[in-house]
Amino acid sequence: MPKLKLHSDRGDGNSPHGIADPLLSQHLLEGYSEEELQEYRQVFNMFDADRSGAIAIDELEAAIKNLGLEQTRDELDKIIDEVDQRGNHQIDFDEFCVVMRRLTMKKSNWNEVVKECFTVFDRSENGGISKKDFRFILRELGDITDNQIIDEIFNEADVDGNGVIDYDEFTYMVKNYMTDDDIV
Repeated sequence: MPKLKLHSDRGDGNSPHGIADPLLSQHLLEGYSEEELQEYRQVFNMFDADRSGAIAIDELEAAIKNLGLEQTRDELDKIIDEVDQRGNHQIDFDEFCVVMRRLTMKKSNWNEVVKECFTVFDRSENGGISKKDFRFILRELGDITDNQIIDEIFNEADVDGNGVIDYDEFTYMVKNYMTDDDIV
């Protein structure tokens, strides 16, 4: 079965990349705000230096970093394998938007999980995690029971040294010391 080119606003649809399908494009881009599409278009155009309507994988990786999204090359390669309609390691604008949707959804899901974890640790519901609550939760989870290790982790996470881990400190700790598999 031939693969269709997702619609791009460049060219007439008769490019060597394939056949434009505006209905498919419209469907794939549903749910994006006009602002998101404009931001993605600006970033895409910035990395599409030759104005071919497609960017190489290395350029995609740079574009993703430009948008503040973090992704390992292996994770990015998996997503690209799924969205690269032509299998030519070139991503057109619509494919770029699909990649962005997946990455932002992953980030959104990750942020929701971190927020839920923070709520569990914040047993007193005051917007911060005390050392006492931190110890209790880690012991309950059974992962770490040594108070000295727990205190070291807590003190490292409590960047401002006020005796409480706030949401930003918690997020930083989770992001830097745990993998996605640890929290999902």
